[in-house]
Amino acid sequence: MTVSRAINNHPEINQETRERIMAVARRLNYRPNQHARALATNRSFLLGLVVPDLMHSYYAEILHSIESIARPAGFQIVICNTEEDGEREIEEVEAIRHRTDGLIIASTLKSSELKTYRKMIKEGARVVLIDRALEGLRCPAVVTDNIAVGALATEHLLDLGHRRIGHLRGPDVAVGIDRFEGYQGALVKRGLRSDPALARPCGFLESEGYEAMRAWISEGDFPRAIFAANDPAAIGAMIAIEEAGMIPGTDVALVGGGNIHYGDMLRVPLTTVSWSCVEMGTTAASILISMINDDLSPNHAKQRVVIQPNLIIRQSSGRSVI
Repeated sequence: MTVSRAINNHPEINQETRERIMAVARRLNYRPNQHARALATNRSFLLGLVVPDLMHSYYAEILHSIESIARPAGFQIVICNTEEDGEREIEEVEAIRHRTDGLIIASTLKSSELKTYRKMIKEGARVVLIDRALEGLRCPAVVTDNIAVGALATEHLLDLGHRRIGHLRGPDVAVGIDRFEGYQGALVKRGLRSDPALARPCGFLESEGYEAMRAWISEGDFPRAIFAANDPAAIGAMIAIEEAGMIPGTDVALVGGGNIHYGDMLRVPLTTVSWSCVEMGTTAASILISMINDDLSPNHAKQRVVIQPNLIIRQSSGRSVI
C-alpha cells in the first residue's frame, strides 16, 4: 500500500519515503500496469479532450494546462479533433466515452443539438465544457465572457476613430453569437446603427477568414476596420488584405480574439482580445477530476466559471483615424 501511494503521489506519503521508493522503482525499471489498475479500481485513468481545431495553438495551450493537473493526479489524456464538424464531434465522443473516466469538450454543436449529451449526462457521464458553453446542458463549463470579447474589440476600433466597423462572424454557436452580440452592443452604446451588411458570415478557421475577406474585397466597399471572430479568422483576413496590395494596420485596422501563440510574431503583430488558457485548462481539469473522485457535490458540478478577457493592442489595429 505504501508503494502504491508513493507511485500515485498520495499526500499521506512524506517526500523522503516517496523518493526512496521511486529510486528503487527506477532501478528495477518498474512501470505501473494500467490494465490491472483499471480492473482494481473500475477506472480507466483516462480523460477525453474533444476540441474543434488541434492546429489552433490556443487548444494546444489548453491541452498543456489540462495535462499539468491530470498527470500528477494519475490520469492520461485521449485527444479528439472534430474540425468544427458537429457530426464528427458526436462520433468521436461516442467512440471514447466508455473508455474514459470523464470528458472535457470544446463543442461545435448548437444549443438545439444536445440530445446526445443530455442522454450521456443522465446516464452518469462526467462532462465539463471548456471554451464553449452549451445553453440548456446541465454540466460545468469554464468559459470566457464572449460578449465582453466582442465589445472590447469593437470599442477599441471605435476609440481609434472608426465609425464603419465590419465583423467577420463566427459560426452559429454560442461563442460566435455572443461575440456578435458584443460587437452590436458596442456600436449601439456609441449611438451607431448596427448595419447587417457589415457583418459577414465567416467561421473560426484561417481558411474561412481568408475566403470571406477576399470575397468582401472583390465586391468593393468593404470597411476599413474589422473585428474578426477569432485570431485564425483574423490571420486569414490579413493574408487576403495583403494579397490585395494593402497593409493591415495602415489600410485596414484588424482585431481578433484568443491571443494565438504566434500572434505577436506576425509581420504585422495582431491586436487581439485575450484570456488565460492556463486558468481555463487547469480549472476544467480540476473540476472533472473532483467529479470523478466524488469530491464535487451535484450543485457545484453545475457551476460555470468565467475567465475575464482583456485587450492586447498591437500594430494590426493601426493608428487613430479622422
